[in-house]
Amino acid sequence: VSRLRGAKMARGLTDKQPAVLEAIQEYWSENGIPPSLADLAPALGIRRSTVHQHVLALKKKGYLDHVEGSGRTWRPTGELPARGSRRVPVVGRVAAGLPILAQENVEDWITVDDAPPSATLFALRVRGDSMINAGILDGDLVVVRQQDTADDGDIVVALVDDEEATVKTLRREAGEIALVAANPEYPPIRVRGGRVRVQGKVVGVRRKVQTNG
Repeated sequence: VSRLRGAKMARGLTDKQPAVLEAIQEYWSENGIPPSLADLAPALGIRRSTVHQHVLALKKKGYLDHVEGSGRTWRPTGELPARGSRRVPVVGRVAAGLPILAQENVEDWITVDDAPPSATLFALRVRGDSMINAGILDGDLVVVRQQDTADDGDIVVALVDDEEATVKTLRREAGEIALVAANPEYPPIRVRGGRVRVQGKVVGVRRKVQTNG
């Protein structure tokens, strides 16, 4: 049994999708070009239309990249993640009127371990030091579970007056919502609830390790 087939249990993939991904990777290795649906269907013992559905799903989940200028439009992005891992899109921005997971808004993908299988996750790069005392630094990636509600004390990604999103701790105060920084240099943002739209709850932080030399 190959490593890819053994990794079938990677969360977010159906029973058949690891086999489809493996077949694409093997064809790439042997031929240097992507396989066509006609190449894959007999090898997998399924119809072309079914292969196409699996390919579209694998693209959406970040396991395949788009190849320009070819009718054979997919190639693997890399190794299949280990058990319990998921590929999560890194989005360029969170703003009103722009679907968070729109294809044009996805800049990269990261692998997240122990991700809840049913949750919709995205990652967002933090700009600034307003959450430094919560361990979230300028340039970090926050992993966010997409949801439109949050509990008092949650660190959230939120829109205020439909402007671009901010990462803050949500506090509920007498008829108002306060978005509180984790840095005393930044005052809380206090607004009425209707002016705040929660986009998700921060469930993890990724930091690029800097090395000298």
